[in-house]
This record gives sequence, structure tokens and C-alpha cells, in this order.
Amino acid sequence: MRNLSLKQRMLMSAVVAIALAILLPGPVLAQEDLEKPPPIPPESTEDVPIPPKIQEEQVEPTVTIREEHGQMIEEYRFDGQIYMVKITPEGGIPYYYIDTDGDGKLELDVDERALNPVQPVYWKIKEWK
Repeated sequence: MRNLSLKQRMLMSAVVAIALAILLPGPVLAQEDLEKPPPIPPESTEDVPIPPKIQEEQVEPTVTIREEHGQMIEEYRFDGQIYMVKITPEGGIPYYYIDTDGDGKLELDVDERALNPVQPVYWKIKEWK
């Protein structure tokens, strides 16, 4: 084994490690007493009632749609905080501005545009219906 190159020794040790990994777990697992899972309960034939709507919580987002400079702008808010804006140019592909850090400000802030001239815009690549 002294005459083998480093590459050959590494390959041989990898083969031995793989062989041990394949051969050793089989007998070890066979010796353990594995618990059987509990039986599946029978399906209930009675109707399950639909839970009542929660009036205090607003579950769905609020969407404000407006048209400005030939573009349709959709603002998505949850609990009054904006989290996404979808802009659809006339005859164009819609793109999105998203609040990625949850601070209520879109990453495209007019005040910070001079500090960060790159505007993060997202497009849908694929959509399933």
C-alpha cells in the first residue's frame, strides 16, 4: 500500500467507507425492536361543521387598484401595512415591488433612491392555474 499514490489511497478509503456504510446498518436495524404505528382510525360518517367566520380579524389582504400614467397599480395591504405593489404597464408585462423585510416600506423608497440607485423589481416567470 506504500506504493499507491495519494489519489489511489483516497479512492480506496472512500470505497471501504461506502462498503462499511452499506453493510453495517442492515444487521443493526434488524436487531432493533421497532414499534408498530398505531392503527388508522376509521373515517367518521357524520358531517363536520364549518367553523364560524372570525369577525374581529381581517384574514384577507386589502387591494387598492388605481390607474396612473397608463399603468394599472395594485397595492396589497395587510392590517393597513403595504407589503406588495403590482404594476401592469399598458400592453406590458406586470412587475412587482415587495416589502421583503416586513418594515412596511417597499424596497423602492423615493427618499433612499439616491443612496441605492438599483430598484428591486420582480417578474413572474411561470404561473400555474
